[in-house]
Amino acid sequence: MRFGVEDERTRVVIEISDSANFRAFTLEGPPDRLVVDMPASAWAVRGLDTGEGLGAGLVGNFRFFNNSANSSRVVFELDGPAVIVSQFVLDPSSAGDNYRLVIDLAPANPRNFAATSGFIRTGELESLIAERVEAVYTPPPSRARRVLVIDAGHGGRDPGSLSPSGTRESDVALEAARELRRQLEATGRYDVYMTRDRDVYPSWENRVGVMVEQRADLFLSIHADSSADSSVHGTAVYTLNDRAENRARQRAHQGQGPTDQVDVNNILVELELREKRNQSTAFAEVLLEHLGAAGPLLQNPHRQANLFVLLDSRVPAVLLEMGFMTNRNDESNLTSATARRRQMAAVLNGIDAYFEQRGDLGPLQENPSRELPAR
Repeated sequence: MRFGVEDERTRVVIEISDSANFRAFTLEGPPDRLVVDMPASAWAVRGLDTGEGLGAGLVGNFRFFNNSANSSRVVFELDGPAVIVSQFVLDPSSAGDNYRLVIDLAPANPRNFAATSGFIRTGELESLIAERVEAVYTPPPSRARRVLVIDAGHGGRDPGSLSPSGTRESDVALEAARELRRQLEATGRYDVYMTRDRDVYPSWENRVGVMVEQRADLFLSIHADSSADSSVHGTAVYTLNDRAENRARQRAHQGQGPTDQVDVNNILVELELREKRNQSTAFAEVLLEHLGAAGPLLQNPHRQANLFVLLDSRVPAVLLEMGFMTNRNDESNLTSATARRRQMAAVLNGIDAYFEQRGDLGPLQENPSRELPAR
C-alpha cells in the first residue's frame, strides 16, 4: 500500500502479486469512503498485519477484509468529498516487481460527490437510462477493427512553433501523422482517420467533430513543443486537467433536451467523463512506457493541461508532444525520416498495448511486417 500527494490530489497504489481486475467507487457517509473491490486476496502488507492502516492526503484510515468467498475489499475513509479521476492497472516495470492498482482522487463539491457515488453494477446503467432518461442508449458497436483519429496539430495559417532554422511545427506534425497512419494501417487492426492530410487549418470544432462522427475508439493529437530554454528536450504526453474537464462537462450538457431527469443526465455525464479520464490516463501511461524506449522523455512526462482538442466527454484522448523545436537534437529527430519511423513505431506499440490491455485488439493481417519500409 502506497500513497502519493501532489497539490490537492491523492494517488492510492495497491501492489498485488498477480494481474487482477478491480473496481473502485465512492460511497457517501458519514464517513465518506473510497471502496476498492478485487478478487479474493491474501493480505500481506509488512507492518500492517491486522489489515488496517493510515493513508495520506484525502485518505484517512483504511482497512482490508474478505467481502465474500470470491472477493476482497479495501475501504478507505475520506477526509472529505472526493471523486475518482482515474483508475487503472500498471504491469510490473521489471522482473520481481508487483502489479499496481492505481486510483487517483481529487477534492469535489458535495453535489459532484453525490452524483458520482454509489454502487453501479454491470447492466444497471442500461436499465437506469431505459427507465428514467428520455433517450435510447445504444452500447458501442463490437468492431473487428479499432477506429483511431490522428490529429496533426496546427496547419495552414497557423504554423505552430518554429525552430531557429525555420522548421514549422505544423509540417513535422503532419509528417509524423502520415507515418503513424501508414504503420497503423499496415497492421490490419485499425481504421485510421486524420483531421487533416495537407497544409490546412481545421477549426478545433472540426478536429473534434471527426472523432465524434467516426465514433472513434481513440484520439491522438500530435504536436511539437518549444521553450525559451534551448536545453529543454524530450517527449511528453498530455491529458485533460480539472479545468478542462469542467469545460468538457459544460459542453456535454449543452444541447440536452428538457427533462425532469436532470440528476440522471448529470450522472451519465460524470460516468462518461470518469471513463474517458480513466482510459486516457491508462493510454498515456502505456504510451510513455514505449516512447521511453525510442528517445528521451521530458521530466514528469505525463502532464495535464486545459486543451480544447481533447474536450469531447466520450472518447479517450491524449496530446503527444514529440519533442522541442527549440532544441537542436530534438529538431534533428523531428525532421529525420528514420527517427520519425522509430518514434511512431513506439506510438504504434503503445496503441497495440493499450487495446491488448483492454482485451479488444483485432487480429493482425497475415504475415504483416513490423519492419515497415519508408515510402
